[in-house]
Amino acid sequence: MRKRWLIALVVLVLLAGGGWVWGSPYYTLWQMKRAAEARDVDALASHVDFDAVRGSVKTQLSARMHGEGGGVLGALVRSGIADTVVDAAVSPEGMRFIFAAAPLAETERPGTIKLKANEMRYRRVALNRFELTRSDGAALAFRMRGATWKLEAITLPPDAF
Repeated sequence: MRKRWLIALVVLVLLAGGGWVWGSPYYTLWQMKRAAEARDVDALASHVDFDAVRGSVKTQLSARMHGEGGGVLGALVRSGIADTVVDAAVSPEGMRFIFAAAPLAETERPGTIKLKANEMRYRRVALNRFELTRSDGAALAFRMRGATWKLEAITLPPDAF
């Protein structure tokens, strides 16, 4: 009798663990959506690895602008000013500024990059990684750290600049 309870407990723990691994990305995205709607920067920031995201954006800017003229943005990248701007923007303080400056109404402005949930496609890359991708190439990459998911990279669309 005791052996059956132990087997049942092990099966229950395995099912709960598998359910968490499968369902936790959706739960994390739901938490991030609620935090963004409430403009709760601290709650949203708890799901972001800012150092990794800054690195991914800087790498993309550098790769896109060093090989070609790049105009004003290329000059900013070559001079190092773009790194300073990325450091300031991709931080909790930068998120606070963006939320403070963003209008409450959902008005579409030309030239803005909007990541709407209905345009994003979920794709599991590995057991501990998933991505949200959009048809134009924009993507958000998440990695599991412990029992939580963290945004670790943003892929900018090719026509972003």
